[in-house]
Parts: sequence; C-alpha cells; structure tokens
Amino acid sequence: MQCPGQDNRYWDGEAVFEAPCPHCGNILEFFKDDSQRSCKKCGNRILNPRIDFGCAAYCSHAEQCLGSMPPELLAKQKNLFKDKLSIAVRKQLIGNEDLYKKAVKRTEIAEQLCKNEQRGDMAAVLAATLLFDVDAPTSLLEELKADATLLAVVNQLLSGKPNNSSIEEQASSDIFHDACLLTDLILAGAVETTPAFKTRSGQDTFTSQQRS
Repeated sequence: MQCPGQDNRYWDGEAVFEAPCPHCGNILEFFKDDSQRSCKKCGNRILNPRIDFGCAAYCSHAEQCLGSMPPELLAKQKNLFKDKLSIAVRKQLIGNEDLYKKAVKRTEIAEQLCKNEQRGDMAAVLAATLLFDVDAPTSLLEELKADATLLAVVNQLLSGKPNNSSIEEQASSDIFHDACLLTDLILAGAVETTPAFKTRSGQDTFTSQQRS
C-alpha cells in the first residue's frame, strides 16, 4: 500500500509549487513528492521545504517511498536508531546503573574516535559499545529491526573475531577495541602498564587523559 501522503490520487492544486534556493535564490519547481531537487544554477541539493520528513526518520521503507534519501535524513535516521537502542539497553540494565553509565561512556568515546579517525562503521561501532554488557544483544537488535548488514558487523565486533575482510571492518574493529580499552582505563584511574592501542586517536586520547 502506498503512503497516502505520497499518493497523487490525494493531491490538490498545491501539488506543484515553487521555492527559492536558499544558497543562490534561484527559483526551483517542486512536485509534492520530491524529496529534494538539484539547483540548476548553483548545483546544491535542496530539501523539499513542504515535505514532513518525520516518518522518514524511522520508517524502514523511507528510501523506497521517497527515493534516494539526502544525507540530512540518513543522519537523522541513524541518530534515532541510536537513541532507541540506548533506551532499550537502559531497560536491560535496570538495577545496574554503573554498567549503563559505563556503556554510555564507552559509546561517547567510540563516537569521538570515529570522528577523529574519519573511518570505520560508526553505526555498528556505537551499537556494539552500547551492547557490550547486555545479554542477548542480537535479539535486542532484531527487536529494533536493525538491518542485516548492521547486525552482522555488530556481532563480529562483539565476538572479538571480526572478519576484517575490508579496510573499514578493520578500522571498526580497532576503534571498538580502543573505545573499550579507554573506558576501562579512565574508570580504573591509575595505570601501571602502557596500554596497547590500535588507533592513533586512541593513543592521543589516553595521553591527553594522563596529562589532565
């Protein structure tokens, strides 16, 4: 069944409208179901200002419904999944506040490492860091309707035996390792031996923590 909001049988006289490009002011013509348009004058991709993208942030069929989703929506969709997963993990760890705080800290560190390294599968790494201390993480991801690719990568990271068949998978494994290690070191306080980090960002973060 097609979403009524995108079904042209329900359209009225405002199904086609014009809007200025926010970058150069060029007038763009939008159809009601256009998710975005490329400005012929400046080349920027412009989101349809009249589409309510609320459903696209969580609907698993958003791309099929709206076409190729713009980066802004993809980011929103990933962030929403992370929030849902965080809530689910919190429910799993009710009565063990320390474990939940540790999971949050580990995820914060992992996100910063991904940004610093500019590599790795951030969605999978963040999911793995949240799920590290949770029983039956696969079942939890399936309940949240995680896609098969994300599920496979997260399971590889949590098993400690990722395939590392690609540069990105190796990067994800290294970042996950360092996020877990850094969290343990930060929470433990004193360090007697020099830890072995797998990323430059992990080492830099540890060095910065030791100086502060």
